[in-house]
Amino acid sequence: MWCLLLVIFALLPAQAPAQTMPAAGWQAEPALSRLMLRRLAQAPDGLLWAGTDDGAYRFDGTQAVPLNALRRAGPALPPVPCNALLATPDGSLWLGTDNGLYHFSPAGTLRRLPLPAPASGNQKVPALALAADGRRVWVSQDNTTLQAYTLAGQPTGPVLPSLAGLSSVVPAPDGSLWLSGDGTRHLAATGQVLGAWAHPGRVLRPALDPTGRPWLLSDRAAYRPGPGGQLTEAVRWEQPGTGQPVEVLPTASGPTLLSREAVRQLSWTPGPDPRPRVRFALALPPWPTANWSGRLWADRTGRWWVFDTGTRGCWQREAAPVFIRALAGPGGQPYSVRASVRLPDGRLLVSSYETGLLTQAPDSPLAPLRRWAAATLPTGNAPVLLAVLPGARGPGGDWLAAGAFPFLRFNPRTGRFLKLPVAGQLATDIGLRTLVLDSASGRVWAGTQQGLYYYDPATQVYRPYEVPGHAPGAPPPLAGRVIEDVRPDARGHLWLATPEGVERLTLATGARGVYGPAAPAPRRAAVEGARCLYLAPDGRLWVGTRTHGLAVVAADGRIREVLTPSQGLPSPSIASILPGPGGMLWLGTYQGLVRYQPATGQLSIYTTAQGLVSDEFNAAAAAVDPRDGSLLLGGVAGLHRIVPGEVPVPPAVRPRLLLTALTALSASAEASRTRYLLAPDALPALRLAPEQPLIDLHLALTNSLDASRARYAYRVRGWLADRWLGLGTTPRLRLQGLPPGKYTVEIRAATSQGVAAANVLRMPLTVTAEWWNRPLTWLLAAVATALVVYLWQRNRLRQVQRENALRARLAADLHDEVGSLLTRVTMQAELLREFEAGPTRRLDTLVEDSRAAASTVRDIIWSVDAHADTLAALVDRIRDHLDATSRATGRDLLLDDTHLPALLDQALPPTVRQHTYLIFKEALTNALKYSQPGSPIRIGLRYGSPLELTISSEGPVAAISRAGQGLRSMRHRAALLRADLTAGPVPGGWQVRLKVPE
Repeated sequence: MWCLLLVIFALLPAQAPAQTMPAAGWQAEPALSRLMLRRLAQAPDGLLWAGTDDGAYRFDGTQAVPLNALRRAGPALPPVPCNALLATPDGSLWLGTDNGLYHFSPAGTLRRLPLPAPASGNQKVPALALAADGRRVWVSQDNTTLQAYTLAGQPTGPVLPSLAGLSSVVPAPDGSLWLSGDGTRHLAATGQVLGAWAHPGRVLRPALDPTGRPWLLSDRAAYRPGPGGQLTEAVRWEQPGTGQPVEVLPTASGPTLLSREAVRQLSWTPGPDPRPRVRFALALPPWPTANWSGRLWADRTGRWWVFDTGTRGCWQREAAPVFIRALAGPGGQPYSVRASVRLPDGRLLVSSYETGLLTQAPDSPLAPLRRWAAATLPTGNAPVLLAVLPGARGPGGDWLAAGAFPFLRFNPRTGRFLKLPVAGQLATDIGLRTLVLDSASGRVWAGTQQGLYYYDPATQVYRPYEVPGHAPGAPPPLAGRVIEDVRPDARGHLWLATPEGVERLTLATGARGVYGPAAPAPRRAAVEGARCLYLAPDGRLWVGTRTHGLAVVAADGRIREVLTPSQGLPSPSIASILPGPGGMLWLGTYQGLVRYQPATGQLSIYTTAQGLVSDEFNAAAAAVDPRDGSLLLGGVAGLHRIVPGEVPVPPAVRPRLLLTALTALSASAEASRTRYLLAPDALPALRLAPEQPLIDLHLALTNSLDASRARYAYRVRGWLADRWLGLGTTPRLRLQGLPPGKYTVEIRAATSQGVAAANVLRMPLTVTAEWWNRPLTWLLAAVATALVVYLWQRNRLRQVQRENALRARLAADLHDEVGSLLTRVTMQAELLREFEAGPTRRLDTLVEDSRAAASTVRDIIWSVDAHADTLAALVDRIRDHLDATSRATGRDLLLDDTHLPALLDQALPPTVRQHTYLIFKEALTNALKYSQPGSPIRIGLRYGSPLELTISSEGPVAAISRAGQGLRSMRHRAALLRADLTAGPVPGGWQVRLKVPE
């Protein structure tokens, strides 16, 4: 028991690396990983088809759709294992299932085809293959029979014998067939067996070299088949081991071999006797089960797809050697890189946060990094170097370095560090950002959180930058400023990256030119948060920012933004900029590595799919290896070596943008539906209506190496000034909320490497509104409103005319009848008083009452007379009343009419005219009654907005009864007019003021 436990514990460490084995850029495909895959195929339109344990699915890069959802005619495909898939050049899909042979046409018709042996009790079809001439399909049934079919689905030619355990059929150019299963068999087109071979414990797969000679490949070696079943081992690429199932994929450059642990790309040696050799090998992700039946398939873009028919899971990657190589850390653990440099003895020095300094032997560029135990700080701790400046600049060949101390002198042979002082600075950590050499002056500059410093070799002290000839004791010009990066231009200037933007410092004068959002044009650009700089040989300064991407300062001093997330940058935060061959710029970001070509604007994005350990890079942790020109970029999980010359060439097949489905969403879920499009379908005409307010367009970019990172954009012609709007990596466009009208929707796409799709989708779009929101409805509503207003005004005018006529007739009747009668009564009373001697008091009262009644009747007649609805009538009436009152009382009543217009023909509403006059009479009566006897009374009338009437009395005011009926009556009439009435004492007297609004 103890021995067994010791053996188990001894084996555990050995198994751990296998579990963390690097997957060489293999990426799991989420949608396909949920299916139990058996086969993959690619249709001419670029979409993938997957045969699974329960049928077939179409895969557009994001979602897998069952074939039955795409079927438009014919029987449904039963939910049985689909063992074989074949997409033919005419766009048809052939399916070999446990339930027979099926043919799916490009138009969506599914047919069940007759089998080579209809009477057989086993309907299983394990293999399909396209003949070398592309005109026939070979179909295997029940592991025993084999027959050719036309592309139309008709059997042709004789039924040939098959092979037990048949798993693949490989047609040869001469028309013969190579069968693989329980052994390997070579058949002539007539069915004659030309040879058979088997290897105990090995699964053999055929491959033809450029001369047409056959080879049989296993997971360990390559064999020449000979007569009589003989096998001659010619090449071995692995030591003997347990036999594993193997897949061989023929390609133009050579066969690709799949085994349980790796994919090996083989090539043929040149010459008349070509032999297979391993070009490169890529480790596979670990498989979860002991039993393994792997499948390898390649699409037209050069992607490999690997899956196991016994487990769920699907991985894919570019079919190319790894050009991004991650350097393993001590013990295989991740490490966050801060700086890297090549030492004089050829070793690579890497500074990390967790493990201190690491080194790598000069002759092993891919060897794991090891700790440099001899390198310690004066405190004895392992150092974390933020920057290292190669070149002897101290005693004994010491280099300058910077860390948490912050400035150090470093011996690259012994690893000994010495702390260097900073003039005028007591803090132990001033936040060092960068250390750079000005090749023109030989001066070393350091950017920190406390300003700009330089190294004084005479005193071995770092000093703050000061303007030559400055006043003694004056603070340094950049004291307290954060300097993220420094780039000398060898002409007496320094370019500085700061949180506020970019500055160009003239060392001789201290003058600074500022570039940023607050700078004047042409130095204005969104470069706040500038983090890293690269000064190109042509004089352009490239600026990487934290939140705005990449900008460039041209040689003439103009600045502009050149690369942002809207142009495809995966992250707006750029951590480092490195130059590469061909004028390329390599950008380390927080979401991947970017290769940018300034001349064309093309960018390629590389992530963990291409071999990165992590997509996040550290700031300023990038350098060019002087030994071989490779790029060293450090991230949060390790150091990467990028070989620009090994970057794969984009595939010759242009990507194509497809509309795979259209979802019309309605107010009710039952009315919502998704329509899947097939290759022959024309692009639909889109329509948004009240009952269908939303449309989702499902997109797919085929022939793309990394479909999940493809970028999409759209515009609606006739809306938002035809501006292109980015969708990012979301392959779905939702249309909603557009104003009614007719538009054209255009959609474009590009791969993650910046290759634009060969086509642009264009679809007409009609947007209709609710009946009440349509232009015709609004026009009819406007006409109806105008008609109603016209009829209402006409009716009102008629009513006013009738009222005016009634008022005129009433005034005439009162004047003619009542007025005449009262006039006669008054005259008779006066005559009676003249003839009577000694008139009595009753006779005097009768005369006065008849006169008052006549005056009242005249007021009533004036108030109802429609011809008196003018300002002139009101003024005349006021003047008449003032004249009569003045004669009767002997008081001075003064009317101020200077603020009245020259012409008094302005119309006044009858209520305004009547109530204003009555308020005037009441106020005048009160003024006569309560004012100082003999004092004048002033009346002011102003016409405008508002109409204003004032009655003012002078002299001491007599006692006034505030509970009188007259004041309440005036306020009541003012309320009816919605007017402002004030009555009360003023300096020197009493005043009533009425303001009538329009």
